[in-house]
Amino acid sequence: MRTWRLVLGVVLVLGVSGCSRGSTDGQVERSASASAVPSDAPKLVGCNAGPSVPFTTMTVKSPGTGVDLAVGVAGEGPVGVVIANTLVGYHCDWLVWADHLAKNGFRVAVFEYGFMPRTVGIPAMLDHGSGEMIAVAEELRKLGAEKIVYAGGSLGGSVALATAVDPAARAAGVISLSGGLDGQQETVERLTVPAIYVVAEDDYTGGAVNLAKDLHKATVGSSLAVYPGAQHAGEMFHDERYADELLAKLDAFLRAV
Repeated sequence: MRTWRLVLGVVLVLGVSGCSRGSTDGQVERSASASAVPSDAPKLVGCNAGPSVPFTTMTVKSPGTGVDLAVGVAGEGPVGVVIANTLVGYHCDWLVWADHLAKNGFRVAVFEYGFMPRTVGIPAMLDHGSGEMIAVAEELRKLGAEKIVYAGGSLGGSVALATAVDPAARAAGVISLSGGLDGQQETVERLTVPAIYVVAEDDYTGGAVNLAKDLHKATVGSSLAVYPGAQHAGEMFHDERYADELLAKLDAFLRAV
C-alpha cells in the first residue's frame, strides 16, 4: 500500500492569512440568473477581506458524500477554472484570483468541500475532492464553458492533479499552487494536459518547493514558476513583488489550453 505524506506543514492549523472565513455578507452576491435553491441549501460564507466578487450561488450534489455543496460561479468565456481549497481554507482565499479571472474573460467556480478533509484520510480526500471538482465543472459546462482547467492550492492542488488525470474530468489543463503530495509523481506521469506548478521558494510549510520541482520533472511538458518569499497557495496573489506577474502568467497558461 502506498504511503501518502501531506507536505502541508503549518497549513494543518492555519488557513490562508488575510482572507479568512468571516461573518460579513457583502462579498457574496446572488445574481438574478442564479438557479433557485431551497432556503436551507448551503451558502458560501461571507469573507472578511478581498474583492467583492459577484458570484452566482448554486447548490451542487457531492458524488462522494451526497451532501449539497455551496458553489459560486462568476465570469464568462469559453475557458472555466474550478478552484479547490486548502486543507482548512475556504473560497475566501481565492477572491483576488477569482475577481481577476471574471474580469479577464474567464469563468471561475469556487466551492466548499462536502467533507472534512482532516477526518477522512488522504485517499478519501483525493477521491471525494476529485468527484466534487468534476461535479462543479459540469455546472460550468452547462453555463457555457467549453474547456475546464482544474486548479487548487496546497491540498487543493493535490486534488486538482488527481482530478486532471481522470478521463471523466475532461480536463483541458491543471494548475497547482503550493500543491501536490509526496508520492503523487506516479499520478502526474499520467497527465496528458498542460500543467503548471507555482510555489514560493521559502514556502513556510516546508518542502513545498522541492515537491513542486519533483512533480514538474515527472510531468511531461509542464511549467514551473518559483517566486521569492514564504507565501503559501492563495497568499501568493497578495505579494506585491510578483502578484501581477503571477496573474499574467496564469492568464497566458489559460489562454493557451
